Amino acid sequence: MKKILTIGKYTLKENISNKVFNGVLYFGILSIFFTTLLDEVALYEGGRVIRDSGLFLTEFLVMLITVYISSTYVIKAVAEKSIYLVLTKAVTKSKYIMGINLGIIYSVFCNVFIMGGILGVILYTKGQLDWWYIRALFFIGLKLSIVGSLGIFFSIISDSTVTSTIFTLFTYILGHGVMELKAISEKLTGSVFQWILDLLYIILPKFNLLNYRDYLKSTDTNYFLIIGYVGVYITCVMVATNIAFEKKRL
Repeated sequence: MKKILTIGKYTLKENISNKVFNGVLYFGILSIFFTTLLDEVALYEGGRVIRDSGLFLTEFLVMLITVYISSTYVIKAVAEKSIYLVLTKAVTKSKYIMGINLGIIYSVFCNVFIMGGILGVILYTKGQLDWWYIRALFFIGLKLSIVGSLGIFFSIISDSTVTSTIFTLFTYILGHGVMELKAISEKLTGSVFQWILDLLYIILPKFNLLNYRDYLKSTDTNYFLIIGYVGVYITCVMVATNIAFEKKRL
């Protein structure tokens, strides 16, 4: 466990020193400040417009960061030979994968709460900061943690950063439309396409459960069910990643 935590911390430090990581983060922080201008042009509920726009920017920009670092980390480590230094120090491939996943999750929540914290200060001055906003940030972090685990998986089964990035982005998009896929499947009874859509419905992440827009108001939320789902899904992805990594020739 200590080795996994060490790899996780090292992954976080490497991500923080990444120029692309920092560039998108700084742009995101600047964009959050620019949302305050919306208060001047909004006819009604300027604070709400700032909140909704800021949350959208937070998820979108942190998603870009997460897709980039998760889908390129392992490929970059192999290319630079740094992965061999880790694996020769009595660290198994499974522990290496778990450590990277942990580091990506650290990075996700770090980014979400940095950008969300700045937006929260702005919302506080507008009288719009509440518990539901904090909850929305938490669910954004959970959603993007899943994206990070998928990015690592695609980087293992692919030797191309472009391919792994495309697959990760495509999965992120499809994950928001799983209910639509289910609805289409029900209209294609008895066809091969129904089988394909049903399979996609099973394996794709159910991002509709983590849509922050549904958590900006008082709703009955089963936190144990949602957190449990995220934990189980990430675990399943890590198991698949470990299997693929064990068979991969470095």
